[in-house]
Amino acid sequence: RLLVYEYVNNGNLEQWLHGAMQQQYGFLTWDARIKILLGTAKALAYLHEAIEPKVVHRDIKSSNILIDDDFNAKISDFGLAKLLGAGKSHITTRVMGTFGYVAPEYANSGLLNEKSDVYSYGVLLLEAITGRDPVDYNRSAAEVNLVDWLKMMVGNRHAEEVVDPNMEPRPSTSALKRVLLTALRCVDPDSEKRPKMSQVVRMLESEEYPIPREDRRRRKSNATNTDLEAQKETSDTEKSDHPDSKSSGKNVRRNQRK
Repeated sequence: RLLVYEYVNNGNLEQWLHGAMQQQYGFLTWDARIKILLGTAKALAYLHEAIEPKVVHRDIKSSNILIDDDFNAKISDFGLAKLLGAGKSHITTRVMGTFGYVAPEYANSGLLNEKSDVYSYGVLLLEAITGRDPVDYNRSAAEVNLVDWLKMMVGNRHAEEVVDPNMEPRPSTSALKRVLLTALRCVDPDSEKRPKMSQVVRMLESEEYPIPREDRRRRKSNATNTDLEAQKETSDTEKSDHPDSKSSGKNVRRNQRK
């Protein structure tokens, strides 16, 4: 038996970010990077959510993202991939992958599911935005680990300083924020808080703040519950201060309406 694949002759993302393709043809534009990243996200969404059993790639990294002449992304190298059948939340397997891209819970326990790929994809996003390697020991201690450095920069409100300085034109502030926040959700240390890849696709395609619809509903519900609890506490306090006064209850209701 033979597997016949499409021949892709435009290099891979690592070569365009750090290697021969960059040196020969120049730096990728923001639009080209987003096209490649969005195509990769759609491919992973298919592997994780559209087929059964789902496929966990286990080695998502820039050198495994092939690029065709139109800058469409092709995920390659399924040699480490694992199948995750229905009803299984994870499998236990020997830790494999590439240093800097491997999800922390997988590295620490060997527990693997599709959220491990989501973490690796988040690192890939950050790599493409910054033009930096996931781990670079030639940098200062605070900048060795890309994920840690970027969290620090965003936390200190220096998000616009993380963009690859060689990229022209620079992305708009809103576009950069959207992709950065998407990436940070993907590399959340808590795997259960990471989005599904189909959500990542919607987040990248959206022009709004990248919170999946399910999370927006949950946050709105939590906020409503908090408001109701606060109103109840206010009402109870008023009643305890004026236990025999009927008018005090009316005042509380009027204040709430205001």
